[in-house]
Formats: sequence, C-alpha cells, structure tokens
Amino acid sequence: MAQEANTQNQTQTIRLRKTYRETEYGGFTKTYVLTPSGQVIRPIASERSGSGNHGWDEWELGLGRYVIITINCPNTRNGPKPFEVRLQCVEYTPGEERILNSAGLYVMRVSMSNLKKWARSICP
Repeated sequence: MAQEANTQNQTQTIRLRKTYRETEYGGFTKTYVLTPSGQVIRPIASERSGSGNHGWDEWELGLGRYVIITINCPNTRNGPKPFEVRLQCVEYTPGEERILNSAGLYVMRVSMSNLKKWARSICP
C-alpha cells in the first residue's frame, strides 16, 4: 500500500494506491474506498496495462475514517470462483494510519449494495 502525506495549503491528505487486476482466467483484484456511511469514493487516477488486465487505482483522502474493501479472486478456469473480501476500517490522523477494525470473508457474488452494507458494519 503506497501512501504519502501532502501538506499543501495546510490541508493534509493521504494518497492511497492499490493494485488492479482482471485476467481472462477469472483472476480479479479490485479495491473500493468508502466512507463509514457507505458512500463510494472514486479514485483520482487509474492506470491500466496495454491489455487492460493489470494496473492500479489511486485515491487522495483527507484525514478521517475510511473503509477499504479489497476483493480478490484467483485465476481458475474450472470450478467455483469464490471472492475473497478483505475489509478494513482505517483512520488517518496527522502522520499516522490506524487500522481500527478488519475482517475477511468469502462470497460467491459481490454487489454495490453489499459493499455499502459491509462499510457500515465494519467501521463504527
């Protein structure tokens, strides 16, 4: 996880960069950043490889609490493909990142309504 503090204009922000992957064999890695109330925060920048299968997304976040949800699925041609979901409630304060809560689960489907529900439940 790449992070750097930006102290321009007396406002401290955190840059968070996460890997993106979506392969032809079903491999998938994507991160979502949400507020504790379930509002999705869109990345400020994204970059993809020539094939579009690999890359990264980057967010610029202010101080406060955020939910980071990373969804991962291995490359498999046959058989069930459960998604591994990693949830973190993170608080950014000046010069510090604190993980307040974390959990992991496996699911067969992921939807935006699930993401919002998980965000509200993991981060008080």
